[in-house]
Amino acid sequence: MICLKSVKSMREQKQQRKSGIRHLRMILLLFMIFLIIYTVFSYFLVKLMLEDTRISFLPGFLLHAGIMLFWFLPVRMLWSCHRIGRLLFQLFSIMNIYTVYELISLFQVSITKDHAPLRLVFAALVIGKAVLVLYVAWQLQRDSQIICIWKRIAEPQEEAEPIISLPSNTRIPHDRRVDMRARNRIRACSLALLLYQYGMLVLLYLLLFLLRYYINDVQGMQFMQRTLLMASLFSALIWSLPVVSLFLYKQWSRWIIPVMWFMEGIRLLLTIPQLVDIFNTQNYQLISWAVLVVLELLRYVLLYRLLSYFLKDPFVRVYWLRNYHASIQEDQEL
Repeated sequence: MICLKSVKSMREQKQQRKSGIRHLRMILLLFMIFLIIYTVFSYFLVKLMLEDTRISFLPGFLLHAGIMLFWFLPVRMLWSCHRIGRLLFQLFSIMNIYTVYELISLFQVSITKDHAPLRLVFAALVIGKAVLVLYVAWQLQRDSQIICIWKRIAEPQEEAEPIISLPSNTRIPHDRRVDMRARNRIRACSLALLLYQYGMLVLLYLLLFLLRYYINDVQGMQFMQRTLLMASLFSALIWSLPVVSLFLYKQWSRWIIPVMWFMEGIRLLLTIPQLVDIFNTQNYQLISWAVLVVLELLRYVLLYRLLSYFLKDPFVRVYWLRNYHASIQEDQEL
């Protein structure tokens, strides 16, 4: 006679495998979106950075863009749940570290002082890509939801004689619906934060492009446009880490959000003295400076409202608190 518990266990394993496949494909989809965004941003950054030099960057960029296409091979294999796809992704992630080494030659190129921040942002973009690739490779080996995809599903066994066992310490049962709501809202916040950062980058570019036709300060608006786009790009890069951690339901996501705000504060402290010096030396119109201040305040206020609404969500707070106590209990048991 087939054991009902074995049949139930087999169904649970199949359900876990389907959930793991959905989880893996969502990660791969976000990873490919990031690679596309990285390629587009790196093109414009290098183009702006080298516009005053006689260096031709297009052949090198086309070579790197062609290398990026090789990522479709392991992603396609992982999408089909082929085990060798993990091995290829690990190999590509190690080879990708070489792009960080190429930054040394970039810092040896002589560029103007106004374009020096572009080089720092591009370096942060390359390093961020390398870290993200290594993190995804690590997730493919350590994430329990992904690992279960390649585990064999146990066949149902015949029912054995009941075994009397001593009662053991069991966890306090909880309502799974709360966890489902919390996980859905965490993932929704991750996607909202992603759309906000990169959507704001596009909207600011279009808005400033239109304002240049209505404000008679060509040089001033060009400077404000460059400054705002650099600030938005910096924010999009650093907030990509919370986007990934929230999407993967990592508990340390709530602790890394204040770290990102701290990095935003450091950027402001480094940027404000430069803006004050430019304000005293350049004759830009006050309306151009007003556009810069208003749009920067609006950008941070909207980001604060988005994150505060998420962090104050009762389902999310209960979910994180429960996971925190569960991790403490597991450590005590070990």
